[in-house]
Amino acid sequence: MAKIRRLVLDVVIPTASEVTKLTQDLADLHNVSGVSSFVNEFDKKVINIKIIMAGLDLDLKAIEKIVDSHGGSIHSIDSVAAGKEIIEDVVTPQD
Repeated sequence: MAKIRRLVLDVVIPTASEVTKLTQDLADLHNVSGVSSFVNEFDKKVINIKIIMAGLDLDLKAIEKIVDSHGGSIHSIDSVAAGKEIIEDVVTPQD
């Protein structure tokens, strides 16, 4: 089976959680080469974050476990790249 190379996740965590610590914990996972987190929305109770992860073989179960340990949840998987190389999005007439 092809290995997951990049994930774009919509994650919700409690306001009391630290975005920097979550990002560091995700980056410490095996086979992760980089993680970027972008805060989309911040309110009294929750923070909505877009997380982009890249690596050689991303483990979604391990990622979910880290997010859960911060009191959060993965709201959606917005993009997945798998295989020998990452194919970038291109604009087509259908877009």
